[in-house]
Amino acid sequence: GSMAGVVNVNGVQSPFFILSVSSYSDTFSGMLSWEPLMRRDLIALFPPYPVAVASTTAAASSTPASPVPLPVSFTDATVANHDVRVYNDSQGRGIVLYGYWNQNTLVIARDPAAFTEIVQRLATSRTQ
Repeated sequence: GSMAGVVNVNGVQSPFFILSVSSYSDTFSGMLSWEPLMRRDLIALFPPYPVAVASTTAAASSTPASPVPLPVSFTDATVANHDVRVYNDSQGRGIVLYGYWNQNTLVIARDPAAFTEIVQRLATSRTQ
């Protein structure tokens, strides 16, 4: 069956969804189609991280650091030996990701740590 819940990983609580699917190919195609709107649709559950405010002023530098901007769209990744699609913020932190635990189980989670915890629990529950 399907379920929604909250997983606690390293003291951080994150919502997740485990969805039973009948067609991997149809569901994956639908998820890819949803990607442009998924971030907006799920923002209440997977909000942006708070912006850190510097407590001290850094000294001026003649060569300002220019971090390489990360893509602000979904990208392919591998988490806990599972292929996933992940949306990272400009700092490289996972905002939302999804992947399949198996052909019939879609997992939507906050970040790689939450996804890993969920698939490990799924594997443990199946062996008991």
